[in-house]
Amino acid sequence: MPINSFQEFQHSLERDDRSLPLYQKIKEFILEKIAIREWLPHQKLPSENEISAILNVSRMTVNRAFKELTEEGYLFREKGSGTFVAEPFQLTPFFELFPISQEIAIEGNQYGVLILERKRLAYDEVPFASLFQLSKEEAAEFPFLYSEILYLSNGIPIQYEQRTLLAAFAPRYEEEHFTHHCSSAYLLNLVPALSQKHRLEAMIPSPELKKILSIEGEEACFKVIEKLQIQGKLRSYAEQFYPASRYQFHSKI
Repeated sequence: MPINSFQEFQHSLERDDRSLPLYQKIKEFILEKIAIREWLPHQKLPSENEISAILNVSRMTVNRAFKELTEEGYLFREKGSGTFVAEPFQLTPFFELFPISQEIAIEGNQYGVLILERKRLAYDEVPFASLFQLSKEEAAEFPFLYSEILYLSNGIPIQYEQRTLLAAFAPRYEEEHFTHHCSSAYLLNLVPALSQKHRLEAMIPSPELKKILSIEGEEACFKVIEKLQIQGKLRSYAEQFYPASRYQFHSKI
């Protein structure tokens, strides 16, 4: 039952010495329960008053967590009934663009991964930070996680990815090794309510990109810009590069 989970959370909250605001910690807790399917769609949550009493925090703190999760599509409210876990939603894309780990599995090939870089970034270090529409409080300190990952199919580079995402959106992202699933699959499994937007471009790779993807001679690349959003709010931005000779896109009409 959710109320029992909040009672358990109260003990861990006392030991949590991170500098995150209380409402953000409550959001993280609720998101984790939804992600691991402990709380299922249409399951009712305790009231704001009940949670504030259990956690010994103000009702306004709980209200902010509930309000933001409702706006982001994780929860929904019914007047006179309470707050419930929302149904995940999916969009059907024109291109059947699956996470690269799934694509490799579909082809019957062996999936591999190399994490080239991973770090936290301050707001001013991200050129497109304004796309995330953060408040001053959210933009403080180091709100972003950044990763560079190379994915392999049968030991051959198939995708190079540069990803920037909100640290509060997926706080355990920097601990993941992606040994079984790529970053896109991880985020989509973590947050079922995510919608996806993709833009496909053709490009001539730079010498550095050719080296990373082990491209010899003159060969074009595909570049996919992936945006993961919740109700129009950007949560993750990735640029993914594919050698044209090693990857095919499939259209869906």
